[in-house]
Amino acid sequence: FKEHYGVHLNDHTCAYEGIEELLQQLKAAGYPMAIVSNKPDFAVKELNRRYFGGVIEVAIGESASIRHKPAPDTVECAARELGVELKDCIYVGDSEVDIKTAENCRIPCISVAWGFRGKRFLEEMGARVIVESPQELYTKIKA
Repeated sequence: FKEHYGVHLNDHTCAYEGIEELLQQLKAAGYPMAIVSNKPDFAVKELNRRYFGGVIEVAIGESASIRHKPAPDTVECAARELGVELKDCIYVGDSEVDIKTAENCRIPCISVAWGFRGKRFLEEMGARVIVESPQELYTKIKA
């Protein structure tokens, strides 16, 4: 799978509408950002470089050296690499695994309804804060 994915990781991949602008806004406002994913580490780093290079500072994926989500390890590692305290982080995600990861890190989670799962599913999984657009996400983060 990993070999096939490595060859085809860009085949149907693009940023959701409004995400590039959102990330630029957050960077301009001084927010350090990271990606943590259960996708293979090489793929996460390549996708970050290709789509968000220069904006997202840290990208961590699945590897043998760190427990994957929902364990808190990747988020804790990202916070260390960013030089921030975990308690000062906000986790943004689109799945039940992301909700559980944030719980395991004891940090707030903002769930996005335009990603892997829809709003109703996220509500059923216990999402407390759900946003439906990148601009709404920016507003919640700034609050």
